[in-house]
Amino acid sequence: MSLPSPNRSLDISPSMSIAPTKLSLTGYPDNIASTGFVTLAFVFHPHMRDSFEMVCEGLGDWHGQSTWLVHFRQRDDRPNHMHSYKVGNQIHAVRLKGRAWITTDKFQIVRIEAEMVSPMPEIELLSEHQVVEYGPIPFQKRNTSLWLPKSAEIYFDFRKHRYYRRHSFDHYMLYSVDSDEKRKDPVSKALGKQQLSRTHPNQPLK
Repeated sequence: MSLPSPNRSLDISPSMSIAPTKLSLTGYPDNIASTGFVTLAFVFHPHMRDSFEMVCEGLGDWHGQSTWLVHFRQRDDRPNHMHSYKVGNQIHAVRLKGRAWITTDKFQIVRIEAEMVSPMPEIELLSEHQVVEYGPIPFQKRNTSLWLPKSAEIYFDFRKHRYYRRHSFDHYMLYSVDSDEKRKDPVSKALGKQQLSRTHPNQPLK
C-alpha cells in the first residue's frame, strides 16, 4: 500500500459509516478530523455484535453503581465496518478491542474503552485509545429522557506525534416529523372521462 505524503490530511472516522470525501478539515487542529465516536456502542448492535468476540469478565463498579464488565475484540474472519482511518483517498480499517461497563439493573452502557488490536505501520499509526461515556439526557419539552453519549476522548500516536482530543456532547435537540398523505385521481384520467361523456352521452363509462 502506498503511503500518503506527510502533508496530506487525515480523517478519523470511528463509526459504521465512512466520513464523506467532501468533509472540510478547515478549523480542525492539525488538519485532523475526529468524528463518529458516538457510534462506538454499535459494537453491541444486533447487526454488528457477531463481528466481535465477547466475554463477560464479571462484576465491576462505575461511580458507585454496579456494572457488568464485557470485553470485546474484533474477529479476524469477519469484515470490519466499525472503525477506519481515512488518509487522503485511502480507507484503512482498524480492528478494535476493548471493554464496556454495563449497568446490572437496566443493562445500559455507561462507559466504553477501546483500542487498536495491533499497530498499523503502513500509515504510521502506532497506537490509539478512545473512551466514551454515556448517560441519561432529559428533554423537558417532550417529557422524556434518552440514553446518549456525554463525552468522548481519543489518544493516538500518528507519524511520530502524539495527539489528544476531547469531545463534549450537549445541547441535544429532539424533533419529529409528521406527514400527511392525500390522494386524488390524476388530471389526465379525469379529463379523459369528461371527454368520453361528451362524445357518447348515452354510453355508460367503463
